[in-house]
Amino acid sequence: MSRVTAPSRLPWMARLASRALTWRFGKPFPTVALLSHHPAYPVPYLFMAGIYGNGSTKLNPTTKALVSHLVAQLNGCAFCIDLGQRVARDKGLDTSKLQWVLAFRERPEYSPAERAALEYAWEATQVTAKVSDETYATLSSFYSEREIIELTVAVATENFFNRLTGPLNIESQGFCALPDRQP
Repeated sequence: MSRVTAPSRLPWMARLASRALTWRFGKPFPTVALLSHHPAYPVPYLFMAGIYGNGSTKLNPTTKALVSHLVAQLNGCAFCIDLGQRVARDKGLDTSKLQWVLAFRERPEYSPAERAALEYAWEATQVTAKVSDETYATLSSFYSEREIIELTVAVATENFFNRLTGPLNIESQGFCALPDRQP
């Protein structure tokens, strides 16, 4: 149960977004409603979510899903873990690697490029948000500068989402258990 209750009346942007998200995923996003305590807060959240989820990137979508899932796992964000699995499944990605993402260093399923991206995400998610020169050098041997920027934005955005849902105790909505709904 969330620690904060949503306002009784949501701003128009939040109402519209809640309807669209409920249509797309089968359930509302509680974060949108909770952020509506300040009328302007849902706007940047929705903007980030829109770019993050739908933006055209050069970064491989499977790598992005793996990195997002790792960050959500590291932060213990049940809502983001659930939603990330659902989005990956909806995009037709191979979700089998998601279950082992915390053990990426030892598991044989991950390519060297995926390991480099996951190591980068792991280090960037730590409280200091520092990445070693060695990790960056390995990463840059697999990814272009644009892909590294996109990877960094994916890690930062997932951390942003996790830092909103975790402290407010927003629980998993069961998105993975719902049938697929194509936009």
